[in-house]
Amino acid sequence: MINSTWLLYDASCPFCISGAHMFKPTLEKRDCRIKPLQNQTVMKLLKIRKGDYLPEMKVIGIDRKVYGGAKAVVYLSRRIWWASPLWALSHLPPIMILLDYIYGQIAKKRRCHGVCEI
Repeated sequence: MINSTWLLYDASCPFCISGAHMFKPTLEKRDCRIKPLQNQTVMKLLKIRKGDYLPEMKVIGIDRKVYGGAKAVVYLSRRIWWASPLWALSHLPPIMILLDYIYGQIAKKRRCHGVCEI
């Protein structure tokens, strides 16, 4: 069913929508499909129920593994030449811990509708 990478974002979040659309041309050139987490096929694949809390973006890789949050960003970065240094650095344990922390901080504030620093 999945023969390309899928970037899955929260379509109820303006920050997520804008991020997905900003990177859409770059990702589509690399055979990455962009779909909302609320898509019925995606919900079925990931066993998401309507109304579930969606704390992070997801990526379903070509390997059919599901990556979430910072790990999803790192997975995508290895396919984009200008982002590949992030992928290389992520193999250092302190860097992945830092990326998880940064992603978590952004994810906590993503629904503040322009009131926060994002």
